[in-house]
Amino acid sequence: MIFTLQFIGLIAAGAVMIGFSGWSEALALAGAGFISLAIVLATADWAYLRRARLEVTRTCDEKLSLGAQNPIRLSLRNPVYVQIRGIIRDEYPEGFDALGNVAPLDLPPRSEREITYYVTPPNRGDHEFGDIYARFFGPLRMLVRQVKYPARSSVKVYPNLLDIRQYEIKLRREHAVQPGQKLVKIRGRGTEFESLRDYVRDDEFRSVDWKASARRGKLVSRQYQEEKSQNVLILLDCGRIMGPVIEGLSRLDHAVNAAMMLAYATARKGDKAGLMAFGEEILTYSPPKGGKAQTLNLLRLAYNLQDAAGDSAYQRAIPYLSRRWTRRSLVVFFTDFVDPEASRPLISQIAGLAKKHLVMCVAMADPAVTQAASGLPETPEDAYTAAAAVQTLTARKQAAMQLARSGVIVLDLPPEKFTPGVVNEYLNVKARGRL
Repeated sequence: MIFTLQFIGLIAAGAVMIGFSGWSEALALAGAGFISLAIVLATADWAYLRRARLEVTRTCDEKLSLGAQNPIRLSLRNPVYVQIRGIIRDEYPEGFDALGNVAPLDLPPRSEREITYYVTPPNRGDHEFGDIYARFFGPLRMLVRQVKYPARSSVKVYPNLLDIRQYEIKLRREHAVQPGQKLVKIRGRGTEFESLRDYVRDDEFRSVDWKASARRGKLVSRQYQEEKSQNVLILLDCGRIMGPVIEGLSRLDHAVNAAMMLAYATARKGDKAGLMAFGEEILTYSPPKGGKAQTLNLLRLAYNLQDAAGDSAYQRAIPYLSRRWTRRSLVVFFTDFVDPEASRPLISQIAGLAKKHLVMCVAMADPAVTQAASGLPETPEDAYTAAAAVQTLTARKQAAMQLARSGVIVLDLPPEKFTPGVVNEYLNVKARGRL
């Protein structure tokens, strides 16, 4: 039990009156009355609060989504015939942002209530919720009873699973990731047979089915659609170049979110997805496989990846991949480039990889640099910042152009377009039959 300011105020007032009772005996009586009143009221609150009971249960997903608002539910039950008024506070994992974890309590006798608040994890990995604390106010506001409910539990923060659920609805409705985008069967491309149809003037002669034409007495063409079960290899650069934070998440966190969304999209499209992550060493490798089970496996492999303090060993990672996987695939490389000279090891290794595979190099543009380059300087410091930003963007474009000349698909996307841009480009590659 904790005494409130009201109780302390009454006691202090009585003590002051008794202290000045030398001036008047009435002050002594009044002071004793104030103290007696405080004790009587506190006793009444104590008798009330000792009867108060509250049952609390926390409910949340075992896997939280990185950078998203995850709902946390507190189920409250008042099992006794006492009104409960007070405050409840849940102890969320350190470093998380929380909205509404402290809430007022006002439960009538024998009632139930559910409180929902939201946490936003800033990092992937393993985290822990703490205990739940409640304070019950006495009806006379003389005492407060504080109760701790043991509720420690571990959670794992994964790449953004909430976005996957949202994209799943769009994929089901439109067979695409972006609203308005639909996967179209393109005639004459792909190698998987779909159907026969009458020959038209623009058809290639190699698409003519001569046996079917002989049976029908007229020219008949084969119609093909995009191949199924193509291989998609996701490469995650976990070196220090992926450490800078952009809009609340590191480059690596953005990359992992997009990579997992891409893995999910490949499973939905019937393709096989694999993953390799590396920094100074090879961190994890899983060859391409199909199905939702593989998507979950890649989530388990990627949820706790951290950016390294050293440089990425491209000269070790790319040869390692070439030895472990030889089938032609779409290789989606999440990394970053600075300028042609600093990115020379990256460019040379990706150029070699592009001789056998279709390579997509994905980087994230920093909105702060873009804004600094386009802004009008007002001070000499602003002019210097703008000049440095322009120089940075120019060098970055030069590095991207070198990659593009090697046949690499280069995506340099801002944060808001990062994930949908990657998945849309994958769908475009499939639609055009580039594999």
